[in-house]
Amino acid sequence: MKLPGRKPQTAADPGSACATAHRRRRKLILCLIAVGALAMFVLAGLLHRGISDSGRGGSGGAAQYLHATVGIRDLTATLTDSGSLEPADSYTVISLVSGEILSAAFETGDTVAKDDVLYQVDPSDASTNIERAETALDQRRRSYNKILESRDDLIVTAPITGTISGFQTQLGAKVNAGTVLAVIEDTGTLLLTEYYSQEYADQIYAGMPATISISDHMLTLRGSVKEIHSLKRISETGVPCFAVTVQVKNPGSLAVGGTATCWLDGTQGEVFPTITDEDGFGSNDRKVITAGVSGTVEKVNVRNGEMISKGEILLEMSSDTLDDEIANARDSLRDAELTLENQYDILSNYTIEAPIDGTIVDKYYKEGENAESGRTLCTIFDLSRLTVTLNIDELDIKSVAVGQKAQVTCDSVPDAVYEGTITEVSINGTTSGGVTTYPVKVQIDQTEGLLPGMNADISIIISQKPNALAIPAAAVQAGSRVLVKTDDGSTGADAPEGYDYVKVELGTSDEDYVEILSGLEPGDEIVWLPEGPANSSLEMMMGMGMAGMGGQMGGGRPGSQMGGMPGGR
Repeated sequence: MKLPGRKPQTAADPGSACATAHRRRRKLILCLIAVGALAMFVLAGLLHRGISDSGRGGSGGAAQYLHATVGIRDLTATLTDSGSLEPADSYTVISLVSGEILSAAFETGDTVAKDDVLYQVDPSDASTNIERAETALDQRRRSYNKILESRDDLIVTAPITGTISGFQTQLGAKVNAGTVLAVIEDTGTLLLTEYYSQEYADQIYAGMPATISISDHMLTLRGSVKEIHSLKRISETGVPCFAVTVQVKNPGSLAVGGTATCWLDGTQGEVFPTITDEDGFGSNDRKVITAGVSGTVEKVNVRNGEMISKGEILLEMSSDTLDDEIANARDSLRDAELTLENQYDILSNYTIEAPIDGTIVDKYYKEGENAESGRTLCTIFDLSRLTVTLNIDELDIKSVAVGQKAQVTCDSVPDAVYEGTITEVSINGTTSGGVTTYPVKVQIDQTEGLLPGMNADISIIISQKPNALAIPAAAVQAGSRVLVKTDDGSTGADAPEGYDYVKVELGTSDEDYVEILSGLEPGDEIVWLPEGPANSSLEMMMGMGMAGMGGQMGGGRPGSQMGGMPGGR
């Protein structure tokens, strides 16, 4: 049946379908607006009732605001963390040698001082090695000194005072070791050896006056007996005789090889004539100079026929080969010295001493057992104080410094609070999960009741502010705003009746309170919603407001309250 005045709608009539959908959407939006208005009305009533009921102390079933008055209080900011207690120092004593343990006079729990002898290991092998090293060192030291003496031979000096002869070495010449360089003779005093009859043997003595006659120069000189020889001989006439050397001062005109006649003057005026004279004058001393080492002549200081003094430099040489030999000998000597030092160090390892003051907590070897190199012998803890290492977040690490105090508590020692001191703040951070932490070491000096391994809670005081203007930290809302009761009863935007939001500047805080640097005065009354499910829902509704609801409606633009209605203007 057709209704009068109505045109049936069909699928082929799109205009009619669109009009119907438009009307339905318009009705839906109008309903939502009405519901939103009603919610805001109820919300305002609840807020007003919540504050009023809170002021009266009633529960009322709605959101209950907390009240406070801005006041003065002391603020202490702390960082908290936990960790395991450790000894101030610990040392694992490891054997560096092997051998039988001759003594180990301590037990677990004993207190030892640094350098106390813990173990004595049989050092027989080390002693033998030291003896060998000492012998090798002596040999290399002698070799080095001998080569150094060879270096002295590069400078050739006169061994006696005298006249030089036979010198033919030139500048730049290559000289081999053993080459004859020159001859030096001392002719200031001449010697004459004569033979006297054996019958005068007990009458001739050293220092006995002598008369020397040199017929070629028509000179008669006075001399003396220098030496009486044990050499015996028989003269051509068969007379047994012995040799006597007489010395005489050379007036300057006599030469080696010149002949002379000599007789000795007895104490009683007797004269002891010679039996034979075969050699003539000889020099008082004569030295043949040879090169001690091979080298190149760098400097020549004398010529043949010159009179030179003892110690005077004849020539100087250089030798690269000798320099290399000296360097090698020096290195070899140093190597032997180091070897001996190393053997003494090894010997010291056989006496094992306590590296620190502390308490023996483990002992693994005892007297009579064989120690093995690299094995742990015992463990020592320094229990004079304890430490705990904290891992401080990168955001807080600048707030801690060496010397700061900390409070230490342990569940193992209830009702006890210990004082700690920060002794180390490391800059070697560790990053995990995008967060970097830094090790901070806290030292506890008074440790009665505490043991290594216990878990401890640490609280570090990072700042203190006495007499600070402060409010409960929970009263500060997003954007550093606080709800403050107005003096004239006016109401601020989005605020409960009789209250307004005030922007504040925050300072130091602790776990419960925060300092107000500006924005509030002492005595101001403030309110805030406590934590709780009911209040969380209420805060959500306040945050949404009508603007949020408008943004939900029928495709309207975000932020518009009435926009988005189809056909609306």
